Amino acid sequence: MATSTHAPELPRKPRRLPRLLADHDWFGSILVAPAMLVIVFFALFPLGYAIYLAGHYVDLTSINQIGDYVGLTSFREALTNDAFSSAIRTTLAILVIALTTEVLLGVGLAMLLNRLKWFKGICRALFLLPLACAPEAAALIWRYLYDSDFGVYNALLGMIGLGPINWFGSSLPALASIIIFDVWQWTPFVTLITLAALQALPREPFEAAELDGASRFTVFRRLTLPLLTPVLALILVLRGMDLARLYDPISAMTKGGPGSATETVSYYLYRVGLEDFRLDQASAMALLVLFVIVVVSGLGLRPLMRAQGARARRG
Repeated sequence: MATSTHAPELPRKPRRLPRLLADHDWFGSILVAPAMLVIVFFALFPLGYAIYLAGHYVDLTSINQIGDYVGLTSFREALTNDAFSSAIRTTLAILVIALTTEVLLGVGLAMLLNRLKWFKGICRALFLLPLACAPEAAALIWRYLYDSDFGVYNALLGMIGLGPINWFGSSLPALASIIIFDVWQWTPFVTLITLAALQALPREPFEAAELDGASRFTVFRRLTLPLLTPVLALILVLRGMDLARLYDPISAMTKGGPGSATETVSYYLYRVGLEDFRLDQASAMALLVLFVIVVVSGLGLRPLMRAQGARARRG
C-alpha cells in the first residue's frame, strides 16, 4: 500500500497590516487628514486672513493696499454704518418671510406626499428638479419670467384681469420676487427632508390614536409635530444660515435694486469689498455676521444636541 511522501501543509499565517495602519489612532488620523487639509485651506486660512485684513487699513486702489494696523476701527465703523444696517434689515425680512413660508408649505406637501399610494417616487423626483438647478442660472431665467413687458407672470395676471406689475421697479414687488424665487427653489428641500422623517416615525402611537378615534388635527398636534420637532429645528438652522448669506438671486435678478431695497448682507459685502475695494470694512462686517450666525445656530442646535445625547445615554 503506497503512502504519501508529501509533508502536511502548515496553516498560513494571516497577513498583518503594517504596524502604522494597525494602530487605530493612526489609522483614523490618516483617514481624517485629507478632510482636515481641505478645512484648513478653504476655511481656517481665509478666516485668519479676514481677521488680519479687518485689523488693518486696506484700500486696493492705493499704492500700499494693506496699510497700518488700526485695531477695532473697522468693526466700530461697521456697527455705525447705515447701509450695513439697512442690508441686515432686508436680510432679516427675507429670512423670516421665506423661511416661514418654506416650512409651512414643505410640511404640508410632505404630509400630502406621505399619504400617496401611487407615483410617490415620481413626485419625489420632480421635487428634486428645483434643487438640481444652479441658483444663478435659475435666477436669470426667473428674471425674464418677471419681465414687465413679455414676462409670463404678467401675462397670467392679465388673463385674470389684473394689471401688469413692474416687479423690479419698486421696493415691495422686488422684495417679493426674491422671496418667491427662494420659496420655489428651497421648499422641495424642506418637503423631502420632512417626508423622510415622516416615513421613519414609529407606527404604534399612530395606530393607537386611530383606535382611540383621535382626529387628524389632534394626531398632528399631539404626535406628528412633537416627533418632527428635531428635524424641523435642523431645517430651520440650515435654511436660516443659507438665507443669511443669500446672494445668487440678488446678483442675477435685482442687483440690490431698486436703490438698495433688495440689497442683502452678502451682496452689500461684495459691493464694498470688490467694487469699492475696501476689504478691511468688508472683512469686519463679514466677521460680525459670522459671529451672529454661529451664536444663533449654536443656540438653535443646543436642544437638539442635548436630546441626542440623552437618547444615546439611554441606549
